[in-house]
Amino acid sequence: MSEPAKQSESAKQLAAAEQEAKERFEKAMTELREGAYRFSSSARSQSELIIEELIDPDGDTVASIAEVEGDQGALSLAQSLELITFDTWLFGQIGDKDELDLKSEQHWEVWFTFGAWIGETMRRRHGGHWLMMGDDPHTWRCGFSKIFLEIAPFVFAEQLLRMGSGATKKMVSEVERIRQLHDTTAETTITTRIPFAEGSAEVTPAMHPMIDAVARQLIENPHVELVHVDGFAGTTDAEAGRRLAQQRAEAVVKHLVTRQISSKRLVAKGLAPDAAVESAAANHVTFVVAQEGERAPLLDRFLAQHYIRLHTVPLGQWMSMDFARLAKLWNDEPVAKLIEALKESGPRLGPGNAGIVDQVVQAITRAKQDEPIAKQTTDRGLFEAIAQIVALRRATAPVAIDILERVVMPAMHVGMPEKFPPLDEDDLANLRKGTELFAFFVEVVPHKFQADDEGFLGTIPHEQLTTPYSDRNVLEIGKGDWVVVNPAHFVPMLNEYDPQKLLDKYDDFVKYLRSIPEAPNRRDDGRMLAETAIRALADLKQCVAIAAQNQDALLFRLLPPPG
Repeated sequence: MSEPAKQSESAKQLAAAEQEAKERFEKAMTELREGAYRFSSSARSQSELIIEELIDPDGDTVASIAEVEGDQGALSLAQSLELITFDTWLFGQIGDKDELDLKSEQHWEVWFTFGAWIGETMRRRHGGHWLMMGDDPHTWRCGFSKIFLEIAPFVFAEQLLRMGSGATKKMVSEVERIRQLHDTTAETTITTRIPFAEGSAEVTPAMHPMIDAVARQLIENPHVELVHVDGFAGTTDAEAGRRLAQQRAEAVVKHLVTRQISSKRLVAKGLAPDAAVESAAANHVTFVVAQEGERAPLLDRFLAQHYIRLHTVPLGQWMSMDFARLAKLWNDEPVAKLIEALKESGPRLGPGNAGIVDQVVQAITRAKQDEPIAKQTTDRGLFEAIAQIVALRRATAPVAIDILERVVMPAMHVGMPEKFPPLDEDDLANLRKGTELFAFFVEVVPHKFQADDEGFLGTIPHEQLTTPYSDRNVLEIGKGDWVVVNPAHFVPMLNEYDPQKLLDKYDDFVKYLRSIPEAPNRRDDGRMLAETAIRALADLKQCVAIAAQNQDALLFRLLPPPG
């Protein structure tokens, strides 16, 4: 066959493949739109609810939830009549069965249409586009901003249907939280209000979820440059009230700093008590955004972590641990010595983990105090909890496993390329399909360090992996088992790793693509993904360095998504 004939045949095959993909896409979109419509129509006809109004940011339902968000004493007040009505109607669709059964045709229809409605709502609001379809909607993925963000609204729908009471409130609050993330025009507000006991400036464990929520909002909104943390105190003595209010504000700031919020972004202010406000209502801390900088561009602004409570993909984390100390305390020392070590090491984890440390100590006080704990239990959860308290030296920030597998680990194996390869027809076709440019970079640039196999742990030689558990050799990473990796395996790759140099190489690659006449003219849509991968590699480099320096164990684990 002549060369032109080959090219013609290849063009026909490509056109056929593109047509097939288009048909699958259109079929899936039709199924979603029809499913969403069925769900919305059923709710309207059977409960007289327009469910779109439930998630209207200007509606009463969203406002009532936002006003008491984080206030544990007032959460029950957020159950508006609309929320209760929708909860009652939604679970009435399940019938008289105790729980969701996806083998039931009726249950499957409720679940599918509910998930389709959530997915369509997100797509319409935020410009998402369906990337992958299959027979099982659990595997359908909706992408936002063309980054490696995956969200399965069907899994979220399943969580809500299995949750029971409070499911509608969770749905409304999560949809609203994501809407606020995407709204680049509105001023950022922090609605959390932290109540304090009369006359006290102590931050109790009950307040930790509220402080966590504020920290998460500040992390997700890096453009917020300055926040006034305003303390209030109800008292007739103005000066004493101002001092107590200042102490409360400073206590909250201290806790936010332990959650990786820069102290430069926070100003504690104790405000004078207002005589017109009742004493009980005045005992709280609120937050006022005082200064905002320029927001990141909407494109590529959102990472998987922004959607983690709806997210179906778990997070991966690396840890450097002093296993020698752990082994001695677990296997050799009596329980009494282990308790001493736990109490000594616990405070360094911060006040937010004080409750967990206390629970572990209480659990092992029931054991025989003069024998090692290893002789009395092989409980994995207890072993892992103790390890993190007494042996953890450093841990990386969690990153979605799909980003680790597809981008971070390949970027480490790329090294620092001196030149870029010519692109073949398959490469150009991937560019035309919209593959993110940084993902394309780590795919087509030859890897200086060759991996043993594909997949996340497949890139690491088997002999470099061991089990941290004495009672079993077969690990189930997907269920949360830890795996020990020899840090020496990463040292050669990370020694020459320089974040800025790799970012410069990527920028050079983007310029190289623009110099190729056959390549589509595309804007750089992979910059945020590149920066995410580079930060993750810098984090891993520090963790590996500490493990290698101290002859520690380097461990990897999966953290399941919350919810």
